[in-house]
Amino acid sequence: MVIKVTLSREDNPINQIKESLEIAKKIEEAFTKREEVTLDFSEVSWILPCSAILISGKIIEVQNQGASIKYLPPENPEVKEWLSDIGFPLGKKIDGNTYVSIKHFFNNPEDRKQVNREANELLDKMGDKIPKEFGDSVRYIIGELSDNIDQHSQFTLASMMAQYYPKKEYLDIAVLDNGISIPLLFEKNHILFSQDSDAILKAISGEVTTKKDEQMRAYGLRSCKDITIEGIKGELHVISRKGSIIVEPSKKPLLYNFDSVGLEGTLLYFRLKTPKKEINIYPYLDRR
Repeated sequence: MVIKVTLSREDNPINQIKESLEIAKKIEEAFTKREEVTLDFSEVSWILPCSAILISGKIIEVQNQGASIKYLPPENPEVKEWLSDIGFPLGKKIDGNTYVSIKHFFNNPEDRKQVNREANELLDKMGDKIPKEFGDSVRYIIGELSDNIDQHSQFTLASMMAQYYPKKEYLDIAVLDNGISIPLLFEKNHILFSQDSDAILKAISGEVTTKKDEQMRAYGLRSCKDITIEGIKGELHVISRKGSIIVEPSKKPLLYNFDSVGLEGTLLYFRLKTPKKEINIYPYLDRR
């Protein structure tokens, strides 16, 4: 089976995210039918980090279960080189001057420090790639996301990557897991919501928590959002099951709900503008 990959050529991630979820669905369906897959990227001329990590995550997930997938790279030399640099489609250990390539890791229940170790490795490698004006913001956000995966997602596979764009002066961070989605976690804890996007919005706003002893966790997620939107004037994209939200400065959150596609797990995608002066994260950590 040949899966022809086409992606919207625009910088707004939502359309590419939907298209990437459709590609992931086709890969899963082919695997279920035990069909060999050729993933044809030959006509791709633009791909965002969020799309790369979504598709890469699905490839490594089904290959680990025995799927056979061939990859035809883009004909566009710049896109081909960039995808190769970041380790698409299977991830790699070598990083570049401005990016940390895609890293996949499977859950090892006997290694309770695994997720934090992977997050710290990403942080250590990003340290010399981003301006000092980010302060402790990146360390806090990555640390909170790793706690989220470790404590709540029940994942079997997680993926991380980061890239700084010196000319555009912003940093992209993508963290993906294939565990329990935010809406499903709410359902299991009898928390009411209207649509999946509503559950995501409640989760990152700190409005609800799944257990009485998890109040600080809810505030931690909200702090990530507040640091990103208020402190750095960046963007936050969250995709979980059939819901997706985009949060930007001085705007109401944009809520999307997909009909035919969805994500098993959660993707958090941060676009962080380089602050004009070193960011102080502490005013955003103690809000109640």
